[in-house]
Amino acid sequence: MESFGRQSGISQVERSWLAVTTSLTAWSLLAVGLARAGLYRTSTLAAALLLAVALGCASFRFLSRHRPAAVSRERLIVALLLVFGAVLFGWPAEHFALFGDSAIYPNTAALLQRSGGLTTHYAPFDGLTGEQKRLFYLPADQQLSNVQFKSYEGLLYGAYYVVDADSGSVVASRPPLASVWMGLFDGKAMLYVTPFFGAFVLVVVYLLGNRLFDSRVGLLASLWLAISFPQLHFSRAPYAEVVGQFFVLSALYVLILYLQTHSRWLCLLGAALLAASFAARIDSILALPAVGLFLLLIWVRRDWRGLTMAIGSLLGCLGFSLWTANRPYTGATAEILLSGYLRGIRQLGLAPIVLVGLVLATLLALAVYLWHRFPRRSSLLVGRGLTILILLAVAYSLYIRPLSPEYFGSNGSAMRIYGEEVMAAPARYIGHLIFWLAVAGIATLLWKSMAHPEHWLFLIFLLSFAAVFFWRYTTGWIYPVALRRLVPEVFPGMMLLAAFAVLWLAQRLKRRLPGTVLAGLVFVLLLRVSAPYWFLQEGRGTWQFFTELAQRLPKDSVVLFEPLRGDSVVGWFAAPLWSFYERDALLLNQGPLDQAALQGALCLWQAQGREVLVLAQEDPSAWWPGPFQGTLLDKLHWGSTLIGQSRQFPPFVWRFAFTFYLYQVPALQCSS
Repeated sequence: MESFGRQSGISQVERSWLAVTTSLTAWSLLAVGLARAGLYRTSTLAAALLLAVALGCASFRFLSRHRPAAVSRERLIVALLLVFGAVLFGWPAEHFALFGDSAIYPNTAALLQRSGGLTTHYAPFDGLTGEQKRLFYLPADQQLSNVQFKSYEGLLYGAYYVVDADSGSVVASRPPLASVWMGLFDGKAMLYVTPFFGAFVLVVVYLLGNRLFDSRVGLLASLWLAISFPQLHFSRAPYAEVVGQFFVLSALYVLILYLQTHSRWLCLLGAALLAASFAARIDSILALPAVGLFLLLIWVRRDWRGLTMAIGSLLGCLGFSLWTANRPYTGATAEILLSGYLRGIRQLGLAPIVLVGLVLATLLALAVYLWHRFPRRSSLLVGRGLTILILLAVAYSLYIRPLSPEYFGSNGSAMRIYGEEVMAAPARYIGHLIFWLAVAGIATLLWKSMAHPEHWLFLIFLLSFAAVFFWRYTTGWIYPVALRRLVPEVFPGMMLLAAFAVLWLAQRLKRRLPGTVLAGLVFVLLLRVSAPYWFLQEGRGTWQFFTELAQRLPKDSVVLFEPLRGDSVVGWFAAPLWSFYERDALLLNQGPLDQAALQGALCLWQAQGREVLVLAQEDPSAWWPGPFQGTLLDKLHWGSTLIGQSRQFPPFVWRFAFTFYLYQVPALQCSS
């Protein structure tokens, strides 16, 4: 494999795939723009679809001018990967109840379908006073003790909608791309968006491996990825991770393709893919070091037309990203970081930050000069130094760091954050062997300076994400949700390197047996974790229960949900009732309820001639302020399964059956 990754042409399958990618990217950006402008409607979406298809066809015709690369069996491999992914991932989790982040995206999609935009009026707050509204939302200054949020006013309880209580408006609380795709479909159909992109990711990994190494590496890595528990879980649950994964890996693939084929159209497509990935996940901003290296590489080649096209495209997509970015989400993320792990930067001031930036820029310029002046020696020195550093970092993070518990100090107290397990815990899901094979792949590339520019681009891309997400948790330290940061970029990159190491070893030894044994062992380790979940569909029956619940509630009623206290989960359905069916469903807060405020709200609804209902899981007398005299109207039963979020390994399957009780609140004696 000494000549790996050096293809001069674009194959017929690659041209077709790039045309599909162009259409998907164009429609994604157009749909995000329409949602941002409040124009997300059937007519505008259809026009966007026609334009996206036209752009895909144009890209296919443009790329057809290139000499095709002779790559056999590509059509069959791509077809089999798509079928395998569809069969494996096509059991989508019915995450409609708002128990965590995954359900935010389908709920936002339902909001988009109703309102045509990401901001809308929240009718359940109409007529309520400030004190009465506080029964149902959490002001931003009460959300976290160590962070003072200024990016938004507050959050609806159990809804994850950003709310401005004074104006009565709500804003979606997550980046929009996954939701605009889900908004194309109704009900359960929207859940198939993530399996669709999950299957497409397998093809991207295959093509990426083919460009970097050879087709065997790409195929092996994509199969490993498909059967891994993290990819399986996030390709079924309606998170944004797999949607973003498709676009960010496609961006890397397209930039590498440009380095090998010099088609300037790819610069524009690469920038558009990066914009789409940012519209799906804010984490994709960590691809900027790789983008910087890409620009540096084409500058060193004196490819001025390509550099101009790349910079112009990136600037245009930057403007689009700034316009469509979810401001409450990006602002709150920055505030959390600056109040936590990056709080030292906040205390430095502008002058030290500028000075550090100038020093780093000087060092980078010096490194580029030395590399250009002594290319062979510099490449060898940097490659071996980086290999040793990565080897030591992985060994420390897997075996030494877990021995010392880590804490975070805030307001004079220390909180356990489990940062010592940030690499060791994910290693249990994909196996330590993958980590060490990935290190071996890096060593193979760098120790004898075998890496080409595209390999450096790939490594910088991977290390930019891995260095951050194996340093600190940037999400809750419970699993499997904590794997979400590693799924889009880190795990696919590691599997490509591991597959390369296995096949390089087999070729080096001139015997297939060692490579076959290693590859088979990786399959066994991955299946050991993921196989028990292959035929598990999370939340089965939830949509049916949810629709039956909506049918049993009068359309003009106000439904108050029991607070999320103890083992109560009925409040998970409050926000979905408003998102999907526009019902006035309100989840009461967890703190002591203000009896006067609640009575005032009840009197308002009573004066409007509206029936007030209470949906509870236990006797409301235990939490209702004052005596509860409601009349029991109905009982509803919800039974299903979910993969529990905990630090337990392997993740436990939570099988449950709940009974919810529907009460009618009697008329009150209200003063006029």
